[in-house]
Amino acid sequence: MASPRHAHFGSCPCGGTYEPRTVEVTMTVAGKVVVLENVPQGVCPSCGSRVYKTAILEEIERAWRGPADPLSPP
Repeated sequence: MASPRHAHFGSCPCGGTYEPRTVEVTMTVAGKVVVLENVPQGVCPSCGSRVYKTAILEEIERAWRGPADPLSPP
């Protein structure tokens, strides 16, 4: 996934500023464990809150849904 070093996550409601980092996301898809590496995430150093950009959440959801069924309607 894209590097978070260029991503701006903005300000946390606690008043801190989210800092970019990358994390691993582990999930089970169709009975198999899938690990997504280098997932951009913002973390607040003040309160520990974590956020993702919408585009990253959409990519995670696509991976979680697994490969598209070619017989399913779009």
